[in-house]
Amino acid sequence: MTAPRLADPRTVVCVSGMHRSGTSFAARVIELLGVSLGDASGLMGPGPDNAAGYFENRSVTELDDVLLAELGGSWDRPPVLRPGWEHDPALDHFREQASAIVRDTFGPAGTSPGTIGFKDPRLSLLLPFWRTVLPIRATIVLVRDPHEVIASLGRRKFRVDPTQSAVLWVRYLLAATRHDPDHLLVRQADFFDDLPATLDRIARHVGVATPAADQLAAIQAHFDPDLHHTAERDAPAWADDPLVAIAELVWNGGDPDPDLLPPAVATALAEGSLQGPAGGEALAAARAEATSFKEQLKQRNEVVKALRAAQR
Repeated sequence: MTAPRLADPRTVVCVSGMHRSGTSFAARVIELLGVSLGDASGLMGPGPDNAAGYFENRSVTELDDVLLAELGGSWDRPPVLRPGWEHDPALDHFREQASAIVRDTFGPAGTSPGTIGFKDPRLSLLLPFWRTVLPIRATIVLVRDPHEVIASLGRRKFRVDPTQSAVLWVRYLLAATRHDPDHLLVRQADFFDDLPATLDRIARHVGVATPAADQLAAIQAHFDPDLHHTAERDAPAWADDPLVAIAELVWNGGDPDPDLLPPAVATALAEGSLQGPAGGEALAAARAEATSFKEQLKQRNEVVKALRAAQR
């Protein structure tokens, strides 16, 4: 029998999204807006990839890594997760560990009213499990231009292959948004385009007050515009990879729309049934659609260039 979920009256918030997509800054934002991330000693410290800090509970991340391994995968090679996997009684000892982490991090339920939260990109895949542990009220899903994510992962010590990065980008986004239909989707670029408006959206979604002047100042002090690196879209050789094209299709020119994929393909990608070139007929169909979409983008760009030239 599945272990019972914690009866926690506190509001619980989760931040998820693909790695290298702004989840760390979003976690810091909700903390400065009044969401407790627990004692700072329990958070991962700064690293070469994130000098400002990850704002990620170390115990949560470690448990999520072990859980993914138990399920037959890892963050960069996620396992196939069919509907209902989270209720497997074999995972009850993980639920007990998760409950202990929550108690150690935030104290027993009822001892500190308010809003608590935690962040981990792996929550994109594992949110169903955590919902068997805690009554999670709200999720914030971060998304970033797939070209930028692919380039960033390629620069990291992991040296993730561009094709694999594209599949991961799609998998994480589809899984995160499907696991919570009421999610708030935030593009990393939103922080750079209009920080105050983005903070207002997050505050409303989380259920905290609109940031006061001192909170806004603290967030702006933490904000580093230099962290926004746009990809040179005509430079990399992998730009024409058909799986990158599928990510581009979902990215939709900066207006992410997973519904642009055929439903069967989206479901298979979200669950992990399609994991690369050996995806079968459904993946081939998605590739064909993505190729068509790329041609449409090319034609549209040519029209825009012609219009601009005519206005000079």
